[in-house]
This record gives sequence, structure tokens and C-alpha cells, in this order.
Amino acid sequence: MKKTTINILFSAQMGCLIAIMTPLLVCDSDSSRGNNGSPENPTVTQDVCAAFNGGSGSLCEDFNGETIDPAIWQVANWQEETLTSPDRCYIENGVLKMILVNSPSNGFLGAAIQTWSEFGYGRWEARLKPTSIRGALNSFFTIDWNDTDNPGDGDGTKEEIDIEFLTNSFGEDSGEVHFAVHEYGSTSFNTNPDIDLEFNPSDEPHVWGFEITPDQIQWFVDGSVLQTYTYSGNPISIDEPYQLKLNVWTQNGGWVGGPPEENVECIYQIDWITFTPYTG
Repeated sequence: MKKTTINILFSAQMGCLIAIMTPLLVCDSDSSRGNNGSPENPTVTQDVCAAFNGGSGSLCEDFNGETIDPAIWQVANWQEETLTSPDRCYIENGVLKMILVNSPSNGFLGAAIQTWSEFGYGRWEARLKPTSIRGALNSFFTIDWNDTDNPGDGDGTKEEIDIEFLTNSFGEDSGEVHFAVHEYGSTSFNTNPDIDLEFNPSDEPHVWGFEITPDQIQWFVDGSVLQTYTYSGNPISIDEPYQLKLNVWTQNGGWVGGPPEENVECIYQIDWITFTPYTG
């Protein structure tokens, strides 16, 4: 595996993190921006980072500052599936909010955020509340976009591990979640059909996550494993440094089944995110 010195230095084996990292601080209409605990604002877990002990190379972000920390996060201001903007990605009352709007005059307006640092094997967890508005996609995923020898030129492996919420699947006490592993030029693993849930992910926050090891990937919610992907016998093995990314977007029809209703704010809410490095 290649080395990187973007906050964390990786050894030749992805499972070994050399501890020289710099410190890390590391849509009902969803448009109402109310007080903590309202349907539009999940109850905030204020002390998650105070209680977190992930060890060397870990990350804990509880979004309790007034603004997004620019040393940790790059807030998108470019065209992806939608036009992103920092205006639609902000902290309010200890929650990161990412906004999607289907604007009749300006098109699809979304949001995205990603770490500057790259990471290796370990366990990601985040307390998430997707929008309830139909026709949106809310994601929590990894992406190896850049070869670390030449940052910024987009020549990485495109290895990717996904948690994706397609809100068209949400119903009363039910829903689906999509898990996937991608690599450029390889046959992707996708949950097909997607994982059925006995709850609506937009009704209240849940702790979602995945653990990446030298042998497999497991996805889980609230501590219960929902899916396991083993590298043995499959076309993709995750072995390159990657960034963590979250976004909210839509499209006309297609897989997402968008767009949402016009001029309705669809709010994707992130209470906290943690990363615990693999030590096996």
C-alpha cells in the first residue's frame, strides 16, 4: 500500500497506522430548522467525543462547534450529481445538516462533505437521520479518489464502500438500505435486493456503520450486523487509503427515482462520526 502523510502515515500494510498524525477534532418538509429533539433535529449526543477512546489514528467528530472545521473537512462547491455549495452544508445545534432542493429555476441543488485525511482499516460509525422526502439519496461512504503520490489528480483506484439511503423505499415502519463495494474496472458488489428494514430510517436517528478489515467488510445498524462481504472469492479487496464522504443528491428518474417535490428542503442530518482503527 502507498504511503500518505496527510495527517496519518500508513505503513506498507494497511492494518498498521504509524502514530505521527496531527490532532483531529477530528424530506415531512424537512425545511423547518427547529430546536434539538424536534422531528427536524435529532436529539444530540453531546458527550460522544468526551467518552470516545479510539486510540492512535482515531477520529471523533460531534459537530458541536459553531462552524465546520476546515482543517478536517472539505465542503463541496462543485457539480456532482447535483450542484453542491457550502451554503447547504452547515452546523446547527450540534448537528451537521446537508440540504437538497429541487429548484425550478436553478436545477438540483445538493451538498457534500469529505475528509482531507485518508484512512485505512477500521470501524466507522455515525449517528444519521436521512431526509423523509421521496426522491433523494443520502450517503455515507469511502472513496479512494486520488493516488497519494499525486494528490488532486483523481487517479486513485476508485475503491468505494457505500451506505446509501434511497428515500423512495421508506414507508410506515419500513424501509431499505443499499450497501455496495466498488472499484474502477471491476464487477461491483451491490446488495440486490437491498436490505429490508423493520423501521423507517428517517423517523429517528440510528447508528450506522461499517468495519473494514484485511479479510472482509461488515455493515451494521445500532450494533447489529446486516451484511458481510468477504474478499475471498470476490473481485474487490479494499487495500488503499481513502477519504470518508457524505452527500445528498437526486436525479430524474433512474435508480434514485427523483427528483423530490419542487422547492422542498430535504435535510440529511449527521449527529456524530467516529473512526476506530483496526488493531487485529
